[in-house]
Amino acid sequence: MSWREKFRFWKWRKANWRQAAVVLLVAAAIALLLLELASRGAAAIFNRAMTQQDMLRGEIRVERMIGHINGRVSFDNLSWTDPDGNQLLLVPHGELRVSLWDVLTRNLNSTTIQELTLDGAEVSVRLAKDMSVDFIRHTPSMKKIDKDSDAWLDKVSLTGLSEEERKKIGEWKRERQRQKLTKQWSNFNRDGRKLRLRLNLNHCNMEVFVQGRHYVLSNVDLHTFINTERQMRIEARTGRFGGTMIGRGVSLRGLVDFHSEEMPTADLSLQLYDVDPSSLGFGMNIHDRMTMKTHFAGPVTDLKGDGVLQIPELHIPGLSFSNVTGNVHYENPVLTFTDVKAKVYDGELAAEGDYNLDTRYYHLRGRGTNLSTAIALPDAHLKCRVNLDIDIDSKGSPKDTVTSGSFESGPGRYRLLPFERLAGRVTNADKDLHFYDVAIDLAGVHIRTDAFQILHGKLQLNPIQIFDPNGNLLTTYTRDSSDKQ
Repeated sequence: MSWREKFRFWKWRKANWRQAAVVLLVAAAIALLLLELASRGAAAIFNRAMTQQDMLRGEIRVERMIGHINGRVSFDNLSWTDPDGNQLLLVPHGELRVSLWDVLTRNLNSTTIQELTLDGAEVSVRLAKDMSVDFIRHTPSMKKIDKDSDAWLDKVSLTGLSEEERKKIGEWKRERQRQKLTKQWSNFNRDGRKLRLRLNLNHCNMEVFVQGRHYVLSNVDLHTFINTERQMRIEARTGRFGGTMIGRGVSLRGLVDFHSEEMPTADLSLQLYDVDPSSLGFGMNIHDRMTMKTHFAGPVTDLKGDGVLQIPELHIPGLSFSNVTGNVHYENPVLTFTDVKAKVYDGELAAEGDYNLDTRYYHLRGRGTNLSTAIALPDAHLKCRVNLDIDIDSKGSPKDTVTSGSFESGPGRYRLLPFERLAGRVTNADKDLHFYDVAIDLAGVHIRTDAFQILHGKLQLNPIQIFDPNGNLLTTYTRDSSDKQ
């Protein structure tokens, strides 16, 4: 190839490069323009949707919003208030993803927002009987949740009310909830429209009102996909919670099926960690932590559940249990406990009972076998093995909780005195532990006492009556005197 041919080829290639560069620059400019338009459209979708939509009642404002080419919009300091100015939602930071097709076609509808993520939000919701959701204003408990004080872990008090009054209150609360949902405006009004939304809550604080009960939840992480034509999948974990129930955390996962024409059905696994029994009204100031794992199924208006409970240690006046396990059945509003077993004073306990979530009344019945008095009463100088029948009836407060039962032992020893049998009845009401009709059978004599007490682990006996084998009274002894009859 001559130098002229080489020169022409070089000019031709240079010209092509320039043309290609121009084409690329033009294409890049067009792409950037389209990206900018799409970005602005994605950012504008939120403002337009908030002014045109009628699903969320009230006013929504954000301080800062940034649109991204992938259809995502991030925002800071979002605030939603109802028409009266009450705050319904406060979100320091969040992100939403919209349908780009809806943006380009300007067809905004209930499925335009495809994913919503809220970080560090404060959310108050009310669940209707059919588990439909409405957003409501925060209570004072929400304002206290991040403070050092545990005041937000307050619980509802029903002290002093009869069982019938408590039942009426529970029923009235549920009916009032239903009437409110039918008579007043809802802040969230889906009105049967479709939702296909992935919702994420990260490190949020929540309070939930459901069937007259109030739960305050801290550090909530919730991930759910909602498709109202098919089903909703949900997975959630929380930190400490308070309100009607106090505990260390909640774990929830499962799904709600919307296919049923009559009512959605649910299949949910719920775990409650380290629940404080006193917050449930178990009385006697019991704060030993209880964990429950329960599986719920059925129509959302009539869920039934079965699960297990675990309590590493349980202390009530006069008795200390360890490794408490059992089965629990939920059927609104009653929890029924069966096959409860525990270790107690080197022996075993088998028990059953029920607890009413409305009235907070509960009844427990148990049978203890082979209990060691040497462990139960280390300073009483009493050594034997005891079988114990026990009943606990509570009206939801320590003063209204009564423990009663009977006991019978095998051979043993009190100080240096051997005996063949020890029996009697026991009651405990408001921290006052008494034993009645105590009988001690020795070789050749029988000892009886009407009552004795256990105070701070020490046994106090008086008076003691001693009978011969024929039932004749031989003598009476008290620790304060040596009077004999």
